[in-house]
Amino acid sequence: MSREAQQKVFLNRFVVKKKISSGAFGVVFLVLDKQTNQEHALKLEKEDNEEMRSLEREVEILKQLNEAEGTPKLIWFGTEDEFNLMVIQLLGRDLSFYFRQQKKFSLKCSIQIAYDCVSILRNIHNRNVIHRDLKPENILMSKDNESLYIVDFGISKVYCVQGEHMPFRKDKTFMGTPRYASVAAHQGHEIARKDDLESLFYVVLYFLRGSLPWQNLPVSENERTKAVGDIKQNIDLNDLCANQPHELVEILQYIKTLSFADEPNYQYILQLLNQIAENNQFILDGIFDWTEGLMKSTKKFSSLESKRSFEFNKLKEHSPGPVMKSSSKLSNQIIWTINEQPQHGQFQNSQQHLLQPPDPNKKPGQRSDFRHLSNSSSNSNVGSFSSMKIKYLPSQVEIEKPSLFPKWERTCIQQDSQYQDWMDENNFEIPLEMKYKNYTKTQLLEIHNKGFNKFLENSY
Repeated sequence: MSREAQQKVFLNRFVVKKKISSGAFGVVFLVLDKQTNQEHALKLEKEDNEEMRSLEREVEILKQLNEAEGTPKLIWFGTEDEFNLMVIQLLGRDLSFYFRQQKKFSLKCSIQIAYDCVSILRNIHNRNVIHRDLKPENILMSKDNESLYIVDFGISKVYCVQGEHMPFRKDKTFMGTPRYASVAAHQGHEIARKDDLESLFYVVLYFLRGSLPWQNLPVSENERTKAVGDIKQNIDLNDLCANQPHELVEILQYIKTLSFADEPNYQYILQLLNQIAENNQFILDGIFDWTEGLMKSTKKFSSLESKRSFEFNKLKEHSPGPVMKSSSKLSNQIIWTINEQPQHGQFQNSQQHLLQPPDPNKKPGQRSDFRHLSNSSSNSNVGSFSSMKIKYLPSQVEIEKPSLFPKWERTCIQQDSQYQDWMDENNFEIPLEMKYKNYTKTQLLEIHNKGFNKFLENSY
């Protein structure tokens, strides 16, 4: 993008930072809202492109959805010069990006996607809207990689107005994406709620299998839509779901029994997905294949911090006397403590459980002039290395805070349909004695450290 385009400001409010994606529909930019100092996605469409115009429809659908859970928030819409503009909530990468990275998703990850998307589709359908184009590119992660969103309502439709369901028609042109469209869409039928669910489970099977049987057919583009529809209509569901949980066959069989105006039993589908999780001994905990390492690091960090807090409180309980005061300058100092298991009742009433750290100026073999003794000072075990162990003050572990997260390097096979360019490379197991480096939860660390330091200050 040219420097002039990068400095473009729409409506004297939305400052263009970079291009996110582009296509026949128009362009999507990452913009900064000067009023709120927040980043959003700005979708731009030329007014004179009548054949491809979908922005007005999408705005109306988003207003109909009214921020239903799992759908993007509409920030602003209008026109400037010859362009239609829509500003929506900024989200993360779409699932096609992660699929290109991993080639397949695990069963746990795929069922988690299915579970979340069924719940989102229920929210969408309850607002009288059908999506009509479910595919990996239209399922996005949130910016924090914690939840899924269904986006792109450019060809969506309101199926029910004032309690009256739209009529059935079988003279419609094909609508959607051939790889994931329902059989009814291939037959030219009006699309309904059941067809959104059918498309979703084709997406799930694509994630599980790595490909679908109707991909790469040796036919021309003009014949492809019909050929794909014929295979979908005639394929045995047991063959389609071979080596997959049988509950997926039950779900697709149930969906295919629904008539045009039927309301799907979403809870029944969710129960079958839960059954898959139970049978395969995993939990639908909101963790995906690409976030698993990050979540492990987060859980590991929380576990270590909890352990440190517990040990420090335990040390404080066993020390009736004053505890050594911490200082921000003692980041590398060690506290030496007596082993918690006293021998023969000794040290039970000790008021000096903490020893001074070794003198760095002391020569090898030289005794220190200062001896730290308990009330039973005659005991020869005090300070022996066999009865000592090292502990670090939790607040004294140095943390190196990254200024920015590393960016994904672009390749020729990567598309421009992603929003965020952040990744976590810190997914290894971190032992207790190592300092945390480049930890992605910077804000969490800052909040925790402030709270823990305050706790220490109030404890003295």
